Amino acid sequence: MNNLNHSLDADFGAAIAHKSPQLFGRQYLAWWETRNLRMVANIREALGNQPGAKVLSIVGSSHKPYFDAYLRMMHDVIVVDSLQVLK
Repeated sequence: MNNLNHSLDADFGAAIAHKSPQLFGRQYLAWWETRNLRMVANIREALGNQPGAKVLSIVGSSHKPYFDAYLRMMHDVIVVDSLQVLK
């Protein structure tokens, strides 16, 4: 397991396992997932009227797996590793 996956599992795994009566861990996880969805939705909306446009999206490391997964589900969106582009 790489460090990023370990960090995500530690943070979000702990949140989902949190057993408060108010379910604070699940609330945090729902907020986090919704935030990622909204951020990706904004990118997708901006691309909608710009066929063939290229976008550089810089996000924190804990957002990246979500961004990549969500963006890969979109039609007409190709996720490329920035290191390939910057060579």
